[in-house]
Amino acid sequence: MPDHDFDADVVLVDGARTPHGTLLGSLADVEPVELGRIALDGLLDRVAVDGGDVDWVSLGNAIQAGIGQVPGRQVVVESELPNEIHATTVNEASGSGLRAIALAVDRIAAGRADLAIAGGFESMTNAPWILPDYRKGRRYGDIEIKDSMLLDSLWDVNLDVHMGEITERMVDREGISREAQDEYALESHRRAAEAIEAGEFDAEIVPVETGRETVDTDQGPRPESTLEDLADLPTSFRDDGTITPGNASKLSDGAGAVLLADAEAAADRGLEPMARVVDYRVVYRDPDEFNEAVGDVVAELLDRNGLDVDDVDAYWINEAFAAQSVYVMDRLSISRERMNPAGGAIAFGHPIGASGGMLATSLAYQFRDDDAVDRGLVGMSVGGGGAIMALLEAV
Repeated sequence: MPDHDFDADVVLVDGARTPHGTLLGSLADVEPVELGRIALDGLLDRVAVDGGDVDWVSLGNAIQAGIGQVPGRQVVVESELPNEIHATTVNEASGSGLRAIALAVDRIAAGRADLAIAGGFESMTNAPWILPDYRKGRRYGDIEIKDSMLLDSLWDVNLDVHMGEITERMVDREGISREAQDEYALESHRRAAEAIEAGEFDAEIVPVETGRETVDTDQGPRPESTLEDLADLPTSFRDDGTITPGNASKLSDGAGAVLLADAEAAADRGLEPMARVVDYRVVYRDPDEFNEAVGDVVAELLDRNGLDVDDVDAYWINEAFAAQSVYVMDRLSISRERMNPAGGAIAFGHPIGASGGMLATSLAYQFRDDDAVDRGLVGMSVGGGGAIMALLEAV
């Protein structure tokens, strides 16, 4: 494929995200479009931008069964933005939210927008069950009901297998132990709990009114867990496997969005950005190697920008599975200190289409709050054999 240079000055002005809610947890009563609306309006409330100046909205959403037509457009209509604002919905599995951001970056770089909002939203709790083929009728026999959450986000249709089983195959190839995965998972919970306790996420979170309570804190981390607790959990995909509910990402709900701008347009409006989007890359392999694709995309992005692993201060890489994170760290010699410094999806959850916008927001706020962090990567694996990663620098 052609190797195009990325030559644009695009900045991330600000971001906003909801808390993470676990499956059937704190955000269970909030529909996915409403989660997106809350994140988008929360972002607009914290930037000095007239909604009519936003040229385009790009939002990821992966589990779309029963959600209604053009869910990204629904978010815009429900939000404080004028109805005239253009919107696009992006579905690229776990990469949906970050791909939406990348598309907005490209649109600004091409001169087709000065300001764009991008990110994603997902409610795994509210994903419906579906009746395949039932429209054609059934005269006799059982009816199979399928879970759209599983089918639309966790199942590789090409291989007809769960993403967890694919990861078990990678574990076999790479010789990654159950102990290494559990140790990684335990540290993710510890870091996440400490970050919450220290208020590290307070500024980036938009509270969610559920009708019963105000949710303003991430749900999910279990700092009380021990290695013994994790070791006692049953495996999820093989009797003799290594992946468990304790060392894989949680099923969850959430939304996150960022405001992107042409740097000159941002300066003209008096906006003070948090970060600059230096570059992004997407790679694809065989569907059976989606975990390895994460290593590919990190290596490629660093190489294209003349960087060594230690030149990046923070790697906000989605923890789809602890095994994947262990593999990427081992392959590229990324220190555990730099890998998801405030915990990750094993503790918080991975609301599929929302994670890109949520992680990008968290990295931007780390730039703001930590003078020692000037450069970061944010990204994740993508079902079907892919991975997407963006390189950001503090402004």
